[in-house]
Amino acid sequence: MSNLKHYLDGIKNGKEYFNEAFKLNVILNAICVINAAMSILLFAFGFMYLGILCGVIAAFYQVLRVFVPREIYRTILLIGFVEVWLYAGAFEIMLGRECGFSMLIIATIPAVFYFALSWNIYDNKELISFLFSVVAMAEYVCLYIYDIIHPGSVFETKDYMEITFTAVNYALFFLATIGFLMLLHWDMAQKTTTLSHKNVALNAEATKDPLTGLYNRRFMNQKLEEKMVALQEEGRIFGLIICDIDNFKKVNDTFGHESGDDVLVNCARVLMSSLRENDVVCRWGGEEFLIAIEGNKRITHDVAERIRVMIEDMVVVSHGYSIKITMTFGVCESIPGLSIDKLVEIADERLYHGKQNGKNQVVTE
Repeated sequence: MSNLKHYLDGIKNGKEYFNEAFKLNVILNAICVINAAMSILLFAFGFMYLGILCGVIAAFYQVLRVFVPREIYRTILLIGFVEVWLYAGAFEIMLGRECGFSMLIIATIPAVFYFALSWNIYDNKELISFLFSVVAMAEYVCLYIYDIIHPGSVFETKDYMEITFTAVNYALFFLATIGFLMLLHWDMAQKTTTLSHKNVALNAEATKDPLTGLYNRRFMNQKLEEKMVALQEEGRIFGLIICDIDNFKKVNDTFGHESGDDVLVNCARVLMSSLRENDVVCRWGGEEFLIAIEGNKRITHDVAERIRVMIEDMVVVSHGYSIKITMTFGVCESIPGLSIDKLVEIADERLYHGKQNGKNQVVTE
């Protein structure tokens, strides 16, 4: 029961557990069972030939399900719709309008919309659903006119038979209508969820560095623009840190580029784990990272120093090597009137001074 509930909840939330071949298989089985049950009912009421006909139809759907390739959906569905229309029309004429077989024709309309709109098997979904619906309604109207011109039925039916057939056919009508509408809703929900996940993935690709998982330069520029607006309008000071891995070329030359990538990934993890919710870090380029800190120069310096110590203490194990690295940091505080490019330039100059004066340090002046 827990597994059933899990699948039902998943379907309601738009998750796709069953492909179109599986769903078509279930639908064909259901039609087969319905025809088999109708065959038994007809035999019970003494309509032997009609019972045999329903039995043949049930067997036909089993053959269709087992031997016809699932890939030719359009052909199978067309055969199915034509069979239902012929079946309902013939039984309406033979047993009378009072038995309600014409309701099965109306029930094909939500089924048409489900298959046309939800399954990717028709090029012109709206036209197909409209044409099939017109055919169904045209047959329904023709049967209604035929009943006016030729009242009665080919076979004589008793009141209890008419009541039974009516109850069964109306039940099938409501079950088919509700069932296909729910299937349409669930399939559309699944497609919406899938599209949403794809959009999230595309957005992540557009804003994230694929190697480190940090934000990329483009996204950081957008965040810095936002922080500059907050500085000008609300006076919210922020700090910038530019940090660069010391002697990174030597790491690549000594241990290989794959180990160099591992160093970058591990540095990114340290940076992400060292920041608060409102701080932002990105891979600025190569082995260089840019961090935007909520706070003044002192707070920014403290964050940079904490990261510097963590990087210095870190050991990167890669391809059998134990690699030790350091980083140098350039820090500046946002100043009203200065552009983002100028602030980044100031931080970059301080990083350069740190590199020139021994590396593995934080420079704030």
